Amino acid sequence: MFTRTASTLLISASLALSAPALAHAAPAPGDAATARRIACEQYAVNAATFDYRDLGPWRVALTRGTSPELSAKLTSTVPSMTQLLQPLKWVSTARLSGAEVTPVGDDVWKAKCFVAVHATNVQAPNGRDVLTVYNVTLDKKRNWLITDVGGTPNGK
Repeated sequence: MFTRTASTLLISASLALSAPALAHAAPAPGDAATARRIACEQYAVNAATFDYRDLGPWRVALTRGTSPELSAKLTSTVPSMTQLLQPLKWVSTARLSGAEVTPVGDDVWKAKCFVAVHATNVQAPNGRDVLTVYNVTLDKKRNWLITDVGGTPNGK
């Protein structure tokens, strides 16, 4: 009986000691919602929304909440995008259509943001509706900074 009791206590002590480590490894409640809000509701929708007449808000939205490395990369694309958007008189509005959020370990999250975009331009004056997928990586340890962004045309 003493051996069984000692074994039970040893197992209980081992579980108690490992419980904090196990709890830390699991995502905290609300992390998925936070990742979705930052990556999809705030970032992807705003990055897909612009008006050729005033690209200032889009330039800000494109880098808001991104890591310095990603911000530099995205900022470098702005001049070529401006040269495309202004002559075409491109206006896009966007809304979030859906999202899939997944923890990938070490407090890094991946969000697949499905953004419904309505775009008008000189080639499509009545507008076109497309679904664009933004693949966004966030780092919770860096205060939820966005560290990578990729878009897939037409949701493919």
